[in-house]
Formats: sequence, C-alpha cells, structure tokens
Amino acid sequence: MRLKCLLTLIRLKLSMMVRRPFMIAFCLVMPVLMSLFAGSTLARNDLSAVRGGYVDHAKNESSMELIELLESSGLYWTEISEDESERAIATDTVDGVIIIPAHYGDRFATDRKVEKLSADTEAAAKYLPGKNAIASDLVIESFLISALAMTRESILVDDLLTMADGTSISREEMYARLRKSTEVARTEGASLKLELHNLQEDHRAQIVQIPDFAVEILFLSIFSLLASLMIADPATQQRLRSIDGGPLRDYLSSLTALAIAGVIQLSLMAGLTELIIPGINRPDGYWLVMAVFLLLMLTFGQLVSLMPSEQRFVPASLVLFIFALIGGTFIRLPSAFVERVGQYTPHGWAFARLSGMQTTLPLLAVAGIGFALLILSYVLQTRCHRLMK
Repeated sequence: MRLKCLLTLIRLKLSMMVRRPFMIAFCLVMPVLMSLFAGSTLARNDLSAVRGGYVDHAKNESSMELIELLESSGLYWTEISEDESERAIATDTVDGVIIIPAHYGDRFATDRKVEKLSADTEAAAKYLPGKNAIASDLVIESFLISALAMTRESILVDDLLTMADGTSISREEMYARLRKSTEVARTEGASLKLELHNLQEDHRAQIVQIPDFAVEILFLSIFSLLASLMIADPATQQRLRSIDGGPLRDYLSSLTALAIAGVIQLSLMAGLTELIIPGINRPDGYWLVMAVFLLLMLTFGQLVSLMPSEQRFVPASLVLFIFALIGGTFIRLPSAFVERVGQYTPHGWAFARLSGMQTTLPLLAVAGIGFALLILSYVLQTRCHRLMK
C-alpha cells in the first residue's frame, strides 16, 4: 500500500512538470540548437575540408620534402595529373592546384649544362586558384609557408657549400654529407628555436570554444532547478506533511520524480544532439559523471526549497549562474582556473572530469557528499515544517 501511494505521488509530481511543456521544450531544444550551430561553424572552419591538389613534375627529393610539408599543414592534399587539374578546378573537386615544375629544388643545374637557378627560382611553382576565394587563399598560403621554409634552408645550405669551393670534394658530395649529418643531428634531438619580435598586434576577436557536454551540463542544471521549483507546491506539501509519514513520502517522491525527469531530459538532449550531429564524441565516463552531477543538482534544488516559496527563484537562479560561470560551462575559462577554483562548484567539477582534468575529489566522494546533503536537506525541511506549525 505504501509503495502504491509512493508511485501515485511520483506520477503526480511528473504530471505537474508536464503541465509546463514550454519549459521542457526550452531545455531540450536550446542545447541541441547551440550544439548544432557550433557544429556547423566548426565544420565550415575545418581545415581538413579545404582540398588542395598538386602536380609533381620534379619527382625529386625537394618535391617530396615540399609535399611532406604540405600534408602536415592540416589541409587535405591529393596528387593529380596536369591534364586533370583544370577539370578538378572547374568541378570544385579541389580548391587550388600547385604545379611543381621539373626543375624544382634543382640546386646543381649548372653541372648539367643548364642555367643555374637562384634560390627563389628553385622554389617557384605555378598555381591554379579554385572557385572558393577563402579556401583558395588557404591553399596558396600553405604552399607559400612551406616554400619559404625550403627557400631559407636552401640559402643557408648554399652559404655552407660555398666554404667547400677550392677543395677536392665536389658540391654534390658535400651536400650529401651535410644532409646525412643533419639527419643525425635531428635524430639526436637538435632543434632550432626562433624568437620573433616587434610583430603587429592582432586585434581580431578570439574564437571561444564551448564543448557540447558543457552546454548539456548547463541546461541539465537549469532543468533540474526549474523542475524542483515547479513541484514544490506549498499547498500540496502542507497536505502531504499533515498525514503520518507524509514528509518522507513527499521528499522521496519529489527526488524520484526529479531524477526520472532529469534522466529523460539528459537522454533526449544527448540523443537529439547525436542524431543531428553524428560525428559528436562523448568523453569516457560521460553518463556516470552526468549522473553524479544530476545528484548534486537534486541536492541543490532541495536546499533551495528551504527558502520561502515567493523568494527562492531569484537567489537560486543567481547561485546557479555563478556556479555555471565559475565552472566554465557558461563561458570557457582557462584550465588552470578551473583546476584551482572552478572544480569546487558542481558545474566545474563535472566540466573538469569530462575535460580530462585532475580533480581533488573523486567521483565516489562527490556522490557521497551529494547523498549526505540530501539527508541533511530532509532533516532541515522536517525541522522547518515543525517550526511552522
């Protein structure tokens, strides 16, 4: 009989939430839309979506080094033939084509009775721009950065090889020795550090990246708070607490209804996001961390219910906003701040765990604190009810 009464109370609490479909729709649609907009923005700015093509007529060591630098730039590069280059541009298959000439990087052309090439001419290539101006600029910029690095290296190598003039060792042999010793030095960890000074300040605004799970943490907390305020009807609570065992039944039914609603809301929110953005990835332990976070939000809602019903909304919303702000789920904050300060809020703890940061309190300890606070809130609510009589 008691179980049946408890189930009836849970159904009653859930029906009280369903009476406000706008709130449920808001907490479901808004996070999905925010993730969708962020996902489409990141997709349009994905470097791997910029497609560059190259035609390698040289097929030598220098062209291979250039191609290796191009492929490490983050853009998608593919080799095509020169006959296919114009068609690839016309059909928008690629955003630009680099045509590497046969003499590319040929520093010893004079030994084959060809006019010696300057360092700048060695790195010259033909470029066919694509239709998308922005993507085409990224393709040519990638080539220019790679060619500039190879040009400066070529100039330095020429300066070193000049020291070998007048000796019995040929420039080709000296160059081979230089390449071999360079590879050995790089294998042993040698590196060149460059420091750039007096650069012009970049006044462009930075892109603020908010992970999908941060949006879900934020809206799960909003939903939990609003739902707890909706079912905390003073008149209903007064009638339930006047009967034998009523306070405990009311408390357990409220927590169970809120937990069920929170799980449904989180499942729908995450499910819709994955349905609309199939490439989304969930961090390891996502559901377990979100379950503990939901427990903390249930605790927060019960502690808020200790305040007078007509005065609880504004201070509760303000505290929730501070938690979200300090925790890094409202605005992305530096990792050092989250690790030192933000993790000690419910939002910051969940954000840090899902971001792979080290947290002072492990998951089980936080869950234990949540359950302890639930018991404390029940004791305080019972005491407040007795004082009001």
